[in-house]
Amino acid sequence: MNENILLSVVIPIYNVERTLARCVESVLGQHVEGMELILVDDGSTDRSALVANRYQNRPHVTLIHKANGGLSDARNEGLYYAKGRYVTFVDSDDYLLPDTYAPLMAMLEAHPEYDILEYSFVRETSCGWKTIKLPEREYTHIGDYWLGCRGYEHTYAWNKIYRRSLFDGTPWAKGRLFEDVYAMGGLLPKVHTLRTTSRGTYRYTYNPSGITVKADACGWRDLLQGHLRMLHNYDFRGHADFARYYATLLNIQLTTFELSGDEHDIVLPSLPYRHTWKLCMLHLLGMRRLCLLHRQAKRCLQVVSRAIHEVN
Repeated sequence: MNENILLSVVIPIYNVERTLARCVESVLGQHVEGMELILVDDGSTDRSALVANRYQNRPHVTLIHKANGGLSDARNEGLYYAKGRYVTFVDSDDYLLPDTYAPLMAMLEAHPEYDILEYSFVRETSCGWKTIKLPEREYTHIGDYWLGCRGYEHTYAWNKIYRRSLFDGTPWAKGRLFEDVYAMGGLLPKVHTLRTTSRGTYRYTYNPSGITVKADACGWRDLLQGHLRMLHNYDFRGHADFARYYATLLNIQLTTFELSGDEHDIVLPSLPYRHTWKLCMLHLLGMRRLCLLHRQAKRCLQVVSRAIHEVN
């Protein structure tokens, strides 16, 4: 690690020729002293590499061209070259508003005990922009963050600044979809203090062809496995907010089986909660029968929907 570099910003790049310049310029415009930018072209087949080449001679910019290996592999490549005490990631179809990083880095310098600083963001949806504000709070107990703050709902890689050393021996899981959830399961056991803040002007843009929008059975299986990893690493059951989290996991389990139809994907343990109608049905039917019933109901709804569409 170079003591002169405070923050390494890693931008994985893959076929984003239309948005890449906006993204890179928004990072270069942050004016954070001791910041480096690492661009990782992950084997793009469009003009992204040509756009990235424009920045290779800029001060404190490192450009890497590599064969395609996926998002996690590109992030790991960036981590290999990162020299900063802290590291953060920006998706190449997103961008930052001015003065996003400066107050966050000031907070980290004032509180060197923070291992992760998670900040707020604005998310573009199919219905418009939605601001996600996080509380001003420190967490020294992972259950309070993951369950109380609903950290499982905002596991994104890009709205966090991490102590670089957290990734030593804990790389991003190559080949997994929803890799952010899986990564948090490996990082959080190393975290002593995590801070959330209402500050933040990260712009997360809606991509109708993105991984999370068009996730298939494989993607949902990875998502479920990431959450099961959290259950394995932590005994959350005594926490006041665990029941709400378990209801979320049940929905993930149902969707996974709905898409795959493979009973080997029925892996969520049945626990005695009944505060939603699905959990009541789980108590009556058991996990396997509930998954089968849910999948059949979804198939019937699809048939009805197609019939209505054809009539109209």
